Amino acid sequence: MELDVCIKGRRSVRSYTDEPVSRETIEAVLEAGSWAPTAMSREPCRFIVIENKELIKFVSDETKVLVKPMFPSFARQFSSEADLICYNAPVLILVCAEKDQQRAGWNLVDSVLAAENMFLKACDLGLGTCYMGFVSFLNSKPDVLKKIGVPENYDMLVPFVLGHPKTKQGKGNRKKPNILNWIK
Repeated sequence: MELDVCIKGRRSVRSYTDEPVSRETIEAVLEAGSWAPTAMSREPCRFIVIENKELIKFVSDETKVLVKPMFPSFARQFSSEADLICYNAPVLILVCAEKDQQRAGWNLVDSVLAAENMFLKACDLGLGTCYMGFVSFLNSKPDVLKKIGVPENYDMLVPFVLGHPKTKQGKGNRKKPNILNWIK
């Protein structure tokens, strides 16, 4: 697929089929992440891949419990049994980096760059992704992180889901670049 098609056609997908994603496809997505630029070529990103449906549902449920009191406007929705966090996706990927206060900002940026590469690769392969911002709140729950495979000395920086979209994604719309200054 052409790069511009992926950049302009990629959407956050919140509805997935039950079709599993092959290991080789997941590995291709992970490899795209490993090619992202990193500060000082440190390559700090590590990946956790969760395909276990019960564990993905556990992440969703634990996130709802944690986030509900923080965001009262979501309390009613998050009281539902529906998976409103991971959208019943077949794959949850956690982009992690070793804890390092001095390089925390770099690690976050490096992880976001890796995730964007993975989002674009997934789009290229006909898959959908969605960043799971609320799942990041689980960083305050060491017992949950341990259960989902995040080592004690790592931060989970970019959680996202991956799978086959249930429906074709619509066209997006963006404003033209808003340039604050153009200095020559």
